[in-house]
Amino acid sequence: MSTTDPFISIVVPSYNRAGFLDRNIPALLQLQYDNYEVIVVDDGSTDDTAAVFEKYKAPNLHYYKKENGERAAARNYGVARAHGEYITFVDSDDELYPDALKLAAVALREKGYPSFMHMGYDIGTVDKVNKTINKIKDNDPLIMVIGNPLSCMGVFVKREVFEKHRFNEDRKLSGSEDWEFWTRLAANYNLRTDDHVIGRLIEHDSRSVISISEETLVRRMTLAMQYAFEDPAVQRIYGKHKDTMMAHWFTYVALHLAMDGLKKRAWYFVSQAMKEDATALITKRGLVIMKLLLLK
Repeated sequence: MSTTDPFISIVVPSYNRAGFLDRNIPALLQLQYDNYEVIVVDDGSTDDTAAVFEKYKAPNLHYYKKENGERAAARNYGVARAHGEYITFVDSDDELYPDALKLAAVALREKGYPSFMHMGYDIGTVDKVNKTINKIKDNDPLIMVIGNPLSCMGVFVKREVFEKHRFNEDRKLSGSEDWEFWTRLAANYNLRTDDHVIGRLIEHDSRSVISISEETLVRRMTLAMQYAFEDPAVQRIYGKHKDTMMAHWFTYVALHLAMDGLKKRAWYFVSQAMKEDATALITKRGLVIMKLLLLK
């Protein structure tokens, strides 16, 4: 890396989210940190995303448009054009707080510039924080066994590490490509964590994870496990926990079906989870599922 390259590259994949970008780009250009770049990847948008970008001019802001290939392909495309030592990701509908990169740079230095690090994040609306995720155990290789506590905007990955692994671009995996990728990284590298909260995942009605068919959920679950376990390190680290991982995937499907009022199908996946590992229901997710299924 040359002396003029940024320390951190922020990759922002976007598809038909011009309105969100119009809010986020100014905020990303005003972060309290000097040594970074913002790479916006327009994943084949048909709205006025390009026109939004034209409104903002900055030497560290870069815009690329490509054919639609879903989020994994857009993120990989952006990283291929990044120059930072570290990569992080911000979806176009989420936000980084002003001091995010300043805090990240300190954390990365204090932890000896690790290959893979995650920081805290909030979940809520534009106006209100509903939940904070920032108590993730440091150096825990089994972090991905019972779900996915990691957020794309909380992850910082060395660019050479990312280029070695990359997101899986199978479109049928889309929506679970992050879990599959983090699982491979967690198996191959020590995941360092920091409690500082640096951004907010914005909940809104048009988020792509809100309404998903059972067929799509099951396909994603199957592919995520299949692809992750092709990695020898995943087999070694997670092999004896595979039943528990499957049980939690089944509860993930059950929760979505229960939320959609499909109780009979939800019960089926609850039963499948219990066959794999009954303790998967003794969790917050399990309690929510039971509440949804038992209430009239």
